[in-house]
Amino acid sequence: MKKVLRYIILFTFSLITANQIWQNLSFEKIPLTIIKVAIVLTVFELLLKPIIKILLIPINILTLGLFRVVIDTLGLYLAVFFLSDFQVGNIYISQYNYQVNNFWAYLLSSFTIGIILYIYNLILHKSKPKK
Repeated sequence: MKKVLRYIILFTFSLITANQIWQNLSFEKIPLTIIKVAIVLTVFELLLKPIIKILLIPINILTLGLFRVVIDTLGLYLAVFFLSDFQVGNIYISQYNYQVNNFWAYLLSSFTIGIILYIYNLILHKSKPKK
């Protein structure tokens, strides 16, 4: 239970941080929707992702592990599918006048959320006092 709660909190902060970076995640009712998306992503991370990884081992080996990013993107698609008040929009990079849309916006958002989640996990594990 502790692990689930930790992941929900970490995903909540990761979603907020990724939205600050790309501004492409839209939440209807801000605090409630973010928590619901974090719950969906947590269920995906802890229950579905290990099963999908096992089933797709051959593809993962062929792509040298890069297919894991696509598996993470599937979690974001799942959150959009189940929650009507959450959307992933296009990413605008105004500095270069460039727009990332559709699957690539999901992929980049998912990759960003994954990196931020990893950094938050590192921070939590480093700050734990050793017994």
